[in-house]
Amino acid sequence: MSNSDTCREFEASEWLRYTRHIQLPGFGVEGQRRLKQSRVLVIGCGGLGSPLLLYLAAAGVGRLTLVDADSVDLTNLQRQVLYSEVDVGLPKAEVAARRLLSLNSDIEVVAVSDSFGVNVEAGGKGYQHKEHALVEAHDLVVDCTDNFPSRYLINDLCATYKKPWVYASIFQFSGQCALFEPDGPCFRCLFPESPKDLPDCNTAGVLGVLPGLLGTLQANEVIKYLAGLPTPLGANLLLVEALDLEFRRIELRGDPVCPVCNSNEGDQGTERADETAGAASESEVHPGVMEISVEVFAQMAGDAFTLLDVRGDAEHRAFNIGGLHIELARVAEVGQDLPRTSMIICYCQSGQRSLEAARLLNEAGYSARSLAGGLAAWLKYQQASPGGINNE
Repeated sequence: MSNSDTCREFEASEWLRYTRHIQLPGFGVEGQRRLKQSRVLVIGCGGLGSPLLLYLAAAGVGRLTLVDADSVDLTNLQRQVLYSEVDVGLPKAEVAARRLLSLNSDIEVVAVSDSFGVNVEAGGKGYQHKEHALVEAHDLVVDCTDNFPSRYLINDLCATYKKPWVYASIFQFSGQCALFEPDGPCFRCLFPESPKDLPDCNTAGVLGVLPGLLGTLQANEVIKYLAGLPTPLGANLLLVEALDLEFRRIELRGDPVCPVCNSNEGDQGTERADETAGAASESEVHPGVMEISVEVFAQMAGDAFTLLDVRGDAEHRAFNIGGLHIELARVAEVGQDLPRTSMIICYCQSGQRSLEAARLLNEAGYSARSLAGGLAAWLKYQQASPGGINNE
C-alpha cells in the first residue's frame, strides 16, 4: 500500500458524510477542508445557538467551543430545540456538547459552563482573562447571547484580535443578523450606546420559531464565510419580520468617532464594555426593594395580604393563582379602591409589569410589593418543591 493510500485529509466516513458539500459547485473539497480546519467560538447555547450548533456540527466545522453558564429550563423548550425534557436542570453547554458529538463524532466540541464577560464573584466588575484567550484561539465568533454588554465585549475583543463575528438578536416577531469583519464597521458603529429599558424574551415573549430562523441564518453565514463563499451580510444588517415574512438589508457605515474601529487606542472600547458588563451584573445581583422573592411568598400563606394580578384579561382567564385582577394600565386609575389594611402583592408573568404596578401603588400610599420573577418563577419554585405543582 502506497503513502497516497494512507495519508488522507478525510476519513472514509467523512468523505461519505460530506458528499453533498463536496459535490456542490463553488464549495467542493476546498470548502469542506476549510470547515474541517476551522475553530468556531459560540457564545450562548439557547434559542439562537440551538439551530446554529446543529448545522455547524453537521457541516463538519472542526472545533466548536460552546460558552453558556445557564442550565436547561422548562421555559426553554418552546424554542431551544437542542434540548429535551430529560435535560431540564442540566448545564446547557454540556448537554449541547453531548448532543453535537452524537450527531458528528468526527468533530471536536468543548463545553465551557461559564459566563462570558461578567465575573460574578467579583461583584460583576470586570471580565476574566479567559475571554481574551477564547477569542484569540478561534477563527470566528458567533454571538448567540441576549444582552448588550456581552455583545459589546465580543465586538471589542474581536476588533482587538482581528476576528470576524456573526451577530443576531430577536424580539417578539422580529430579528436582526449581521456579519462584522475585521477592518469593517463594527457593532459599536451600529449601536454606540446600549438601549435603555429594552425588554428581553422573559418579559416581552418571542415566537418560538424566530430564533430558529435567525440561528439558521447565522449558520448560513458562518459556513459560507469559513468555506470562502460570498457573504453579503458583511457590513450589512439583515432585518427579519416573521409576521409578514419581510426581509430587508441595510448597508452599515463606519462611525468616524467609533472608539473601537476608528481609534488608535485599542483598549478603549474594551474598557467601556467592561464597565457596561459590571453595571448590568450589579443590577441583577441587587434586587429592587419593592420585590418579594418566591421563597418568602411561599411562607406568607397564612398572613394577611391582597394578591393582585396585573396581567391582561386573556392571560388571567387562561391561568392565574387567584387574587384580584386589575390590568396594569388601569392600576393607577382604580388603585384607590384597593384595601389599605394589608400589603398588596402584585404578580404578572415575569415580574416586570408587577414591579411597575407596585411602584404606582406605593406612590399612591399603599404598601405594595412585586412577586420577583412573576408566575414563571413561582411555578418553577412549586415544581421544585415536594409534591410538585398543584394544578388545583
